[in-house]
Amino acid sequence: MGSGVLTPEQQRLVLETAMQLMSSHSPSEITLEQLTHACGVTAFDIVRHYHSKENILAALLERELELIAGAVASPELRFPSETLQDELQVLAKIMLQEYRNRVPFLGNLLGEAMRNPEIGALFYRKFILQGRLLFTEFLNVRKRRGELRDDVDVEAAAALFLAALTGILLIVELFGGKQVEPLDEERVVREMSDILLRGIVNS
Repeated sequence: MGSGVLTPEQQRLVLETAMQLMSSHSPSEITLEQLTHACGVTAFDIVRHYHSKENILAALLERELELIAGAVASPELRFPSETLQDELQVLAKIMLQEYRNRVPFLGNLLGEAMRNPEIGALFYRKFILQGRLLFTEFLNVRKRRGELRDDVDVEAAAALFLAALTGILLIVELFGGKQVEPLDEERVVREMSDILLRGIVNS
């Protein structure tokens, strides 16, 4: 490959393999040799395309967010009989499931982020902030429709809701919570949606 750019299929192989490896190892433990052996793309081509492990991680985080965004229905697809509360609860359940599917990966990445501030900043910038933007847009569409109060700080509401939702899941999944008490997702989603809507919806 004279251009120094991996094909889309090679990029998919590299990122899917990196995801698998990072679900069982912290990023610092993964070697280029492990990655190239597992995905079948040469080390030379991987380095020439991505230049660093951090760039692979950044591309992987962007890819995972795209997959999460793809699982969320368009704002225009709400049924006429559905309320904003119905829609918000569906979205929250989808987000919880998407995060749960990535718990091993997120757990290892969070552990690495605590040891390496640069990885922490990358994770925050590429996953937390960008994920928040997805939900911010969800709320902005409803604000433009007049469903939310004019004075609502949409970004702050999105940040608080997602932080609480994902925080509960990660604490239960990563810190032994599920061995102590079951996570009643229906109740969590319902009550958190109620709390959010009480603060932002037009009365």
